[in-house]
Amino acid sequence: MTETAPLLSVRDLRMWFSAEKKDIFAPQAVLKAVDGVSFDIRRGETFGLVGESGCGKTTVGRTVVRLYKPREGRILFGGVDIANLSGKDLAPYRRRMQMIFQDPYASLDPRMTVESIIAEPLKLQHVPKLERIARVWELIDRVGLKRDHLNRYPHEFSGGQRQRIGIARALATRPEFIVCDEPISALDVSIQAQVINMLEEMQEEMHMAYLFISHDLSMVSHISHRVGVMYLGHLVEMADMAELYQHHLHPYTTALMSAVPIADPVKAATTKRIVLQGDVPTPIDPPSGCPFRTRCAYCTKRCSEALPEMKEVSPGHFLACHVMQNA
Repeated sequence: MTETAPLLSVRDLRMWFSAEKKDIFAPQAVLKAVDGVSFDIRRGETFGLVGESGCGKTTVGRTVVRLYKPREGRILFGGVDIANLSGKDLAPYRRRMQMIFQDPYASLDPRMTVESIIAEPLKLQHVPKLERIARVWELIDRVGLKRDHLNRYPHEFSGGQRQRIGIARALATRPEFIVCDEPISALDVSIQAQVINMLEEMQEEMHMAYLFISHDLSMVSHISHRVGVMYLGHLVEMADMAELYQHHLHPYTTALMSAVPIADPVKAATTKRIVLQGDVPTPIDPPSGCPFRTRCAYCTKRCSEALPEMKEVSPGHFLACHVMQNA
């Protein structure tokens, strides 16, 4: 990366939701989906966000593009804090940030044609009609579909083609930043590589930044420059992809890495899978101290007393673990 100033800086981001009451006389419970997350993304960079289902990855993505208004924290986009903007003040940033959703069918309106779906963001941005048509034709070519597809409806396409339509819609406003929320998890393996390669080509050509959300570490390692590991609403480790793969330190990251399939059968036979004991705690009533302590083999008394701070243990490698920071 030639630029040093981040395009996106997230600081102490919190997104909490009110949980359903089981008793009308009980106090209001709060689900802490994201609880104090900080990271930077530079232009042309892909920041991968990994973790188990329910750890808060998607909530982070939806919050940084302001589909949700955060409870606390700062979202600096191009140096401007957009966390509390709304209406006309937020509108210019909507054009610069887009999102590719996980389900390529549920995210497309079944009553709209492909042309209408791709043109909708441009229409909302008051782009003139002739310019919208030219842009739609350009995008349909770019994502590998045909122009005679424009008058068809989403149900007439395969999953991979529907995701290409979703990508074309996200690219319509020429964004600088895209949140890719598990964009390939609903696709066949043979199609996944095609979509990933397309995203990489577009990033190189347009110098966009991606927040790539996934539970698949092998795919994240292929596309990401840096990676953050989330657990129960917290970032527990963050580093360059190569550094994280070779020198992961957090016990949770180590467990995730042990689950990545190994192509070499000899090496795979000698590699031990780490199976975590117990269930993920509920974010409505998280454990005191370190959120991972109830499943950690290295837990100490201090782990139950204080939340570990994210500290830089080597250049560019950040870790939140009382035990491994001092190992």
